[in-house]
Amino acid sequence: MTHHTNNVVPQYDFSDAVALTVDERFARSLDSARRLVAENGYQKISDFPCVPESGASDEELARLESNLGSSLPDEYRKFLSRCRYLKIDDGCEIGGLDHNGVYVTETPWISDDHNPGIKYLVFANYWRFADGDQLMFDLSDPIQPIIAYLHEHGPLYESYAPSFSLALWRLVHEIDEEA
Repeated sequence: MTHHTNNVVPQYDFSDAVALTVDERFARSLDSARRLVAENGYQKISDFPCVPESGASDEELARLESNLGSSLPDEYRKFLSRCRYLKIDDGCEIGGLDHNGVYVTETPWISDDHNPGIKYLVFANYWRFADGDQLMFDLSDPIQPIIAYLHEHGPLYESYAPSFSLALWRLVHEIDEEA
């Protein structure tokens, strides 16, 4: 298990979210994301839904896992079966699958180059501190926490959230709090 710091990414109070089920976190986060893209005008400039109403099929998810050479973490797989991807703004997105054959966001990928000796599943852009920063699962840790990769700060690998649903909650609510 790798220890990650919080020198740049501040600690986050998840107390509102941990009282909810994973499905409730997803529902509330997606509702908030839809409101945010309507308010910030991002949906108006997009030719695709920023928050798709449908998810990936079991066959599509199996194909993605086959392409990755790895199973998707349970909560992330469940999210993609509900919502193919999420795009709130430039640099604030959760990668996933295509929209009607067009890739509108990044495809998740496995990296062993970020931090030699550790495999990560890179699944999101998180440009809060610099463009090019990412969110990823630490696949070397049995609980697979979400790590923020901050390339212009060292690079640094900082704790972001203990699970995917809490990372989704934090990503959406951080933006909402800043708006």
